[in-house]
Amino acid sequence: MVCGDASWRWQQLQDLIPTGQQGLIVGEPNTDSWLSKLPQASSIGVKSLKHQLGQETDFAIFDAELGFDADALAIIIGMIRAGGCCYICLPPKAAFLSQPNPAVRPYLNAPLSLDESLKGFQSYLWDNLQNRALWLFPETDLPDLSHWVDTTTPSKTPLPTNDQQQAIKAIHHLAFGHRKRPLVLTADRGRGKSYTLGLACLTLLTEGKQHITLTAARRPQLENAIVAMEASLKIPNNSWSTKGLTFVEKRPYLKGTTGLAVFSLNGQRLTVQFQAPDALLASQTPLATDVLMVDEAAHLPLPMIQALLHKHSRVLLSTTQQGYEGSGRGFTLKLSEYLQQHFPDWKSITLTQPIRWNAQDPLEDTLNQLLGFQNGSAQPSTDLKTPNMASAAPQFYPITPMAILDKPDGHAYLYSLFQLLSQAHYQTRPNDLMQLLEVPNQQLWVAKTDNDLIGVLRALHEGNLPVSSAQQRQQGHLFPQLMAKNSHQAQWLSLKTLRIQRLAIDAEWQNQGMGSQLLTHFMSALQNETKLDAFTTSFGASPGLVKFWGKAGFVPVHLGGQKDKASGFHSVAMIAPLSTSANALTQQCGFARQFVWQLTDGFQQLDFELVYELLMLLQPFLPQTESFPENYLAGQPFEAISWRLREWTLSNPSCLKHPGLGDFWCQKVLQNHPWSNLPMPRKALESQFKAALLEMQTAAD
Repeated sequence: MVCGDASWRWQQLQDLIPTGQQGLIVGEPNTDSWLSKLPQASSIGVKSLKHQLGQETDFAIFDAELGFDADALAIIIGMIRAGGCCYICLPPKAAFLSQPNPAVRPYLNAPLSLDESLKGFQSYLWDNLQNRALWLFPETDLPDLSHWVDTTTPSKTPLPTNDQQQAIKAIHHLAFGHRKRPLVLTADRGRGKSYTLGLACLTLLTEGKQHITLTAARRPQLENAIVAMEASLKIPNNSWSTKGLTFVEKRPYLKGTTGLAVFSLNGQRLTVQFQAPDALLASQTPLATDVLMVDEAAHLPLPMIQALLHKHSRVLLSTTQQGYEGSGRGFTLKLSEYLQQHFPDWKSITLTQPIRWNAQDPLEDTLNQLLGFQNGSAQPSTDLKTPNMASAAPQFYPITPMAILDKPDGHAYLYSLFQLLSQAHYQTRPNDLMQLLEVPNQQLWVAKTDNDLIGVLRALHEGNLPVSSAQQRQQGHLFPQLMAKNSHQAQWLSLKTLRIQRLAIDAEWQNQGMGSQLLTHFMSALQNETKLDAFTTSFGASPGLVKFWGKAGFVPVHLGGQKDKASGFHSVAMIAPLSTSANALTQQCGFARQFVWQLTDGFQQLDFELVYELLMLLQPFLPQTESFPENYLAGQPFEAISWRLREWTLSNPSCLKHPGLGDFWCQKVLQNHPWSNLPMPRKALESQFKAALLEMQTAAD
């Protein structure tokens, strides 16, 4: 930590950075003069960092005045090779704690300014790093870093390491053992995961496999794997099952194309193919591959992972555990639950031994603690404990970020809170922690029993914008701007709304009504204390979540036409109106009629259970048809009465749950699928339909 005036800080960097090292300055300096004084450093923008994952650097410089982005800090620390340093440059304490952080600007709703941010992240950084970093002030001597370099330089461990060898053996069992037993390979950064995948590919080719496919969300991830393969073949006297295998050619992986690495063994042509995950799923038939390896699986939507698992019989899912690449514990929990349900014989293995640095590396440990990662070598004690179901009744109350930091155990409490939010969300990033400590227009509520933190709710104030701003995009305000655009009613902007962004309940307390209780207490308190027009929410639409929010009084008012890239679901927006104005706009937005029309077009493939849950909530907004068109049972052809059957179904969506109707009735009557696309012959289906309808009619009489 280099703390002082700007000119002094840059002068110290000239003395601190060893000759011969090459590093990066994160951000865009205001002038090139300092870059000219540090010829061994080049600047890199925050947005460009994600494309450098897997690369290495001798050092990194973070200047707080250029913006302190938490995601960028996590990524760049993961790039620093052993013996390197991360230099965090700060102005004097008073200035640092009071100055706004430019990196927070994208997360502030208009018209909030940087000066209105909470500055909590700066306070958190300052306190957290007091005993975890070396500090240099103008009045102190320049520290000797040589002993730190000696202790952080890793020993020359021969590759592959023991746990890499165990991982390769597990991949062998995946490739040659029973089908439909997926393998999940997890590792923190710096554990040689890409090298392990590359060497595993080569090993499988020497053992008899002829074609292996690698896929990932980003092209650089695939390139790292092929580099690892080439490097493995160049190791002298390589005894790890790759003798006799030679590299023939490499066809680059470009957007919209298939990359290919070609090898030869005893005159036989062997290949490792690189293909985008959406291209794999677009194919009507499973790819002719011996093994499918998915690198950085947490970057892909969970539904896409599920589809790949069902489409291919031998699948390796490899991912980084830490959240600096946008993954996190939410992915692990949700994936494990799905695998246990659909692939009970799945296996997992973890790489733990660092390659780029020693175990318990101080920089890695500091990063884990600072940004709330799960896998620190010495995690702080927290009050997120295994709940005692016989404990006192839960309490529900609001908290503020600054109040958390002021608590004696504030950092541990914050760690607990952030971990709980991470469990409930598929992708959690370090910037989520930064937002938690910086955004002023938020509400935080927690559920606790005794001393156990068991639930948290986060909401953002939105709206209260001038109607005249409808033609100009305002930063933030997701819900009112979405509705103003799609309903073409600018009055949505003027509503004062509170969007519930996340609601997380500890796994031990789920399915006991705790989420509903927390939500009820929150809505009751805010409804009485503030002049809100509505509560809102938006999320990836799954049947269970739509039902949960519907029970809380929310109704859907928008469903995205395209699936969200992160969740893999269509995003649904829901509202619980409070004021007359909000009620009127909800009634007038026309979503219900548009949705049922879209069932025959853009939503033809929408999941039956989701269609059912949405229709149950939208029923009051649709015309009601009292009587069933009995002529269908009397022999009138389906094509002559299909419109009336559709209208009756929309008035009585509960009929979709009858076992004789269900998914097939939804596909034919509501989504207008051709008879030929349904899984049963038309005659058999119509017979089943009529029997079910007659049974329902008899029961009603």
